[in-house]
Amino acid sequence: MRNDVMSLAEAGEFSDLIREMRWERQVARAARQRAAAARRKAFVRSIPASFALLLQARNRA
Repeated sequence: MRNDVMSLAEAGEFSDLIREMRWERQVARAARQRAAAARRKAFVRSIPASFALLLQARNRA
């Protein structure tokens, strides 16, 4: 049972590992949010162009 308790060095190493994993998760989340924002921005920019194409097609018909 005594081996179940971490030493101070092991606890520090474990804490560092958890902190690093959380940091990586935050970085990945921020990257996903930036990608989603870029997709939304591209979609919004494409709306006028799509509308113009629809108008051209309508005027040709």
